[in-house]
Amino acid sequence: MFTSARTFAREPLRFVGVLWPLALLVPFAPGLPRPVNGGLTWRQEGTLALLLCATFALLWRRTHKSRQREARAPGTILPAADVSNIRGLELALVASLAAFAAWAAASTLWAENVFPAVHYALSWTTYLLFFFTLRRAAESARLLRATLALLAVAVVVISAANIVGYYGSPDSLMRRNGLGEPVAVSIPLFAALALRLRRARAALLCGAAATLGWLSMLEIAERAPFFGVLTGLALVAAFALARAPFRPRSLSRALALVAAFAACLAVQTLPSPFAQSFHQTVLARVQETTSPADVNTRARMLYWGAAIEMWRARPLTGVGAGGYDGAFPEARAAFAARHPDSPLVEINERFLSSGAHDEYLQILGELGAVGLALFALFCAALMWAAWRALRNSTSPLASGAVASLAAFAVSSGASAVSFRWFGSGLMFFFAAALVTRFALAARREPDSAKPEPHAAKHTPYASRLTRRAAALAPRAAMFKPLRLPHALARRGHALGLAAALVVLVAMCVQAASVVLLAEAQGSADGARADSLYRSSLAVNPLDPATHYNYGVWLLLQKREREAVPHLGYALARGFHTSTCYEYLAGAESNAGQTEAAERTLAEGARVYPRSVFMRVRHASALARLGRTQDSELEMRAALLLDSRAARGWRWLIDEDIDAAIAAARRDPSVPMPGELQPEDAVFAVLEENERRFPEAVTSGWRARMRNSTFLRMP
Repeated sequence: MFTSARTFAREPLRFVGVLWPLALLVPFAPGLPRPVNGGLTWRQEGTLALLLCATFALLWRRTHKSRQREARAPGTILPAADVSNIRGLELALVASLAAFAAWAAASTLWAENVFPAVHYALSWTTYLLFFFTLRRAAESARLLRATLALLAVAVVVISAANIVGYYGSPDSLMRRNGLGEPVAVSIPLFAALALRLRRARAALLCGAAATLGWLSMLEIAERAPFFGVLTGLALVAAFALARAPFRPRSLSRALALVAAFAACLAVQTLPSPFAQSFHQTVLARVQETTSPADVNTRARMLYWGAAIEMWRARPLTGVGAGGYDGAFPEARAAFAARHPDSPLVEINERFLSSGAHDEYLQILGELGAVGLALFALFCAALMWAAWRALRNSTSPLASGAVASLAAFAVSSGASAVSFRWFGSGLMFFFAAALVTRFALAARREPDSAKPEPHAAKHTPYASRLTRRAAALAPRAAMFKPLRLPHALARRGHALGLAAALVVLVAMCVQAASVVLLAEAQGSADGARADSLYRSSLAVNPLDPATHYNYGVWLLLQKREREAVPHLGYALARGFHTSTCYEYLAGAESNAGQTEAAERTLAEGARVYPRSVFMRVRHASALARLGRTQDSELEMRAALLLDSRAARGWRWLIDEDIDAAIAAARRDPSVPMPGELQPEDAVFAVLEENERRFPEAVTSGWRARMRNSTFLRMP
């Protein structure tokens, strides 16, 4: 243990350069509860921030000691510090990435939802620090081998866990934890290494990671990462045909990998009585992509259209980093007004938006043309680095890393994960660091700067260092302040440490808030649950998820007046389904704020103009205010959309469930309440009606269902 501690102290870049794949495994860590509607992520971000803190603290300590030694011996020429040898290409990458992160941080000034904007800015700050330190760590072949081995083990563990879950549970561990795209991005990298590595055991480990990752990708049936993997593998094959250094070491190895991938495809395609997952096969989902019945694909088009509407509203600045979900209702209403006949307007009434499902359009909508331009500058510099790496490098890591970047780029065009889930961004910047490393290694120094081969081979290290110092002495004399590089390095490390500490503290705050929220949701004691909800809000008062969950809980406790501000806060910041509008309107109505309830429902009907439920509920609110003519117009619009559903909703909203059931039994043109959609809205209406029909709480349908969990709202 002490030997390992000394090793990490001597080589600080080991913390990030070797241990970062552990962040991919953190979502599987037991013991930390997961709340329903639990807010933004923190586990992977906090883990990497901790590693960065250790790295920069030790780097600062090392440069500080170097400066002390220099102060004691002013004539000594010390080796150049890590941050003083940045070259032009790397400077372009770091500068453009830093500018993008700074612009994201600046957007907190105009973002309506501050918390996601801060989280987004901190995430990109972490990406920047990770890229910079990993680029340095990649210079050491020993560290690079260690991180690749640990990454391969992490991918094998994640994939194996997903395969076990596929055959043992209806859910997918990878999809729930946002690990589908990180595994997908790693497949081309490990495939290239498996084909080319000289050592058989290393090649076998990489082949296992690529094969198990491929089988997991087929099982989780995510189309965007699937197309990304196909693109990456096609590029691996193309690079192998284009250059001899990238070709498989033997034909048998290539055939073995192809056979393993084909076997996985056959296993997934053939029907299996053991598979418990409710997900379709990936090939079945691909075939449905062009089908008009595929709501998932059409929902992406709606989200893309909303992102464009956000950009139209604020072309230069966007709505603010991380602000897509909060701005979605207004953007959806604008899209509906611009395309009133589009069938996209009527879909996804009951689902939260959860991002634009296109990273490039989401950047455009959130950060405007300026943000997209800064991101494009970084991508252009990275593409130039990829070209240099492919042209001059002979390592399979170069071709594999470029193929992985391409897989990420393709997947990000229709994925909600991308940089929004931290593990996926880590895989991207790991591949980017590899590409940069091989692009810079391809540059040749002038002959005069090269050491003589015999001297470099046989001269002892101390003597070589003396010769190097003597060779650099004239150049050092030209630049008088010899301490400047070390002073800059020390300040740079201190700045990196400060930034990493800010990220770590912020993620710890979010972790505490999420844990308190989960405990509040699981508590059966009302007083304790109330205290936990308040504690969670005290830790992080900006989290819309906590406000939403607390507001719904207060609504269930018949504390509507207290619930109104929390539900209103959440509705304005990302919780915007038609049921969310009903929760707020029901709380306002039962709290005596009938005019506010009508305004909330009018806004909901504007956002969801083809929602029968929203139209009928708004018509009922107008009637309660005595605005009979407006109510009739709204009800007429609902009848034109779906007359049967409109009549069913009107009975349920105005007369409650027992009268609605009786009407449905008498008249076939009136549906049963169980047929109405969205289903969640039915329970929201029933909850509101308990104030209006107190006698129905202990009689009729409610009495029959009193002991059932069917009535419990999320």
